[in-house]
Amino acid sequence: MQFYIFILIGIFGLQSCDALAVFDDRGSLNISASCPDSFCTLSERLEAFSATPAYGLRELHLTNCSRQSITWRVLSLTPGLRTLVIRNCASYHLSKESLRPVRNLTSLQMQHTSLGVLRDEIFATVPRLEILELGQNIIHTVHIGAFKGLSRLRLLGLQGNGIQEILKGTFDPLVELVHLDLSSNQLTSLPQDIFAKNTQLQTLLLNENLMKTLPPEVLSSLPNLRLLDLGHAGELDILTLDLHNIEHLVMEGSSLSSLVLNGGFMRLHATNNELSHLQVGNKSSVIEMDLRGNLLNGNETASLLRGMWNLERLDLSKNNIEALPLHGSGSDDSDSQELFLLPSLKYLSLAHNRLVRLPPDSPLLSPRLNVLDLSHNLILNLDVEILRGLPVLTGLFLEGNRLSTFDYQLLHQQHEGLEELGLHQNAWSPGLYRKMFVYLSDRGVHLQAEIPKSDPKGSSPADIDWPPTGSQADAQKMDPPGVSGIHPYWTLRDILAFTTLVVVMLILLMNLYHILEEEGCLRRFRRWRRSTALGVGPSRTRESGRRLDEQDSEHSSSE
Repeated sequence: MQFYIFILIGIFGLQSCDALAVFDDRGSLNISASCPDSFCTLSERLEAFSATPAYGLRELHLTNCSRQSITWRVLSLTPGLRTLVIRNCASYHLSKESLRPVRNLTSLQMQHTSLGVLRDEIFATVPRLEILELGQNIIHTVHIGAFKGLSRLRLLGLQGNGIQEILKGTFDPLVELVHLDLSSNQLTSLPQDIFAKNTQLQTLLLNENLMKTLPPEVLSSLPNLRLLDLGHAGELDILTLDLHNIEHLVMEGSSLSSLVLNGGFMRLHATNNELSHLQVGNKSSVIEMDLRGNLLNGNETASLLRGMWNLERLDLSKNNIEALPLHGSGSDDSDSQELFLLPSLKYLSLAHNRLVRLPPDSPLLSPRLNVLDLSHNLILNLDVEILRGLPVLTGLFLEGNRLSTFDYQLLHQQHEGLEELGLHQNAWSPGLYRKMFVYLSDRGVHLQAEIPKSDPKGSSPADIDWPPTGSQADAQKMDPPGVSGIHPYWTLRDILAFTTLVVVMLILLMNLYHILEEEGCLRRFRRWRRSTALGVGPSRTRESGRRLDEQDSEHSSSE
């Protein structure tokens, strides 16, 4: 009952978000009576208004008037307004005179409107504006003086429009700007000094554009930049950026072949490019790099990683790495005394490369490594002794290689804390995977597994259903050694099915008993059993038959 009460309360609460429109005798909307509180949402036909102002209104939402142009006269009746939100309305133009009645406005949001041009000094009458959200419109032209007078603006959103060009000096009045979103437009380039006056900028989103060039000087004037998103920003090919220790850099899917980063960053997300050259200035600040789907080789990787002592997470999957870098590699200067160490590395993925073997002395095998992914390479043999230097290893993935033997017992002795292991899709000798699965599962190691799509030629019948599915592997986790438990090939589903069959069999037997009882079969069977127990055998029956025949014959002769 309480659940339905809460639902009704929620429904009435949602309905109360829209103000109840109050009209006067002439059919004009009484804004004061319709919006008596500080917050109000109007979605009615906004054409005529009564002359009674709503002095207490602070936040006004005008929504879903998609086929009607907004009557800006409503703003003259809300002099104390601080936040104005306009969505799904056909606002074809906006002028500074329209906003003059709400000179104390601090937040303006216009989304999904027909606004196409931002003219000079269009926001000059609202100098206290701090948030200006103009995303998801059809803006195609921004005049150079469009933001003049907005010295307090901190957030500017122009995403999802059709802007093709931003002129030099357009953002100069925005000296307090912290967040700028230019994503999903049609920008092909930016002037060199476009952000010269925006030294407070922390977030810059340029993703989903058509960028062809980006001069290094564009970002050199942003010492406080923390997030830069250039994902799917066009076809940049060769790019050089001057950074000031940025926190997060996104370069996904921008067709980069060479990337030079003068300065530092903490996290780099540069997947699905064509990178064959990557150079970083301040390597000591790097904590995480995701470089999946590029063209990096072993030599380039060695040069890149040397000096990244604070690197914790590295993803180099789907590259062209044939061998892991060794100590002394990756240094152009033979007299360099800088050690090649990665003492902080905890996660390393080298999946989908061309590795043939695992060298024992590679700096990538950090003693703090928790997860090592070597899946889908060309490894023929793996000496488990090489992994002895990874004492805190909890995840090891070797599926999709060419392994035929593996010392799994030694592996578990060295790494009793191992939690997850991937061994499927290898050329195991017949029956080996079954042994490894039972042994490791019995000791709490979860083996990733999958059923082959088709039975491989030459496989033995015993290995056709091995490895089992992931769900079976989860269900077949064994009890600790010395504790009796269910046989590893019996799952919970098997036990339930067997119990159901036993119950059904008992019900059928009871029904059969009742049928035999009703037909009299059981009575005859009991009489037969009783007669057999009293000694009435077949010979005695024949003698009784002969006596009856003799009596019948004597009776007939006397007659």
